[in-house]
Amino acid sequence: MGKKFLYNIFLNIGIIVLAYCTVAAYNGKQYSIMAGSILGIAALIYLKIKLAKSVKEMIKTGNK
Repeated sequence: MGKKFLYNIFLNIGIIVLAYCTVAAYNGKQYSIMAGSILGIAALIYLKIKLAKSVKEMIKTGNK
C-alpha cells in the first residue's frame, strides 16, 4: 500500500508541474509545448484514475 501512496504523490506532482508548464508555454506563445503538456496531463490523470480503481478494488477485497 505504501508504494501506491508514493505513486499517487508522484502523479500529483507530475500533474502540477505539467500544469505550470502549460501556463508558461501559453504565456510564451509556444503552443506545441503547451499541447504536449496537455497530453501529459491527460496521461497522468488516466493513470491516477486507474490507481484509484485498483485501490478501491483492493479495499473491497481486503488485500494489502
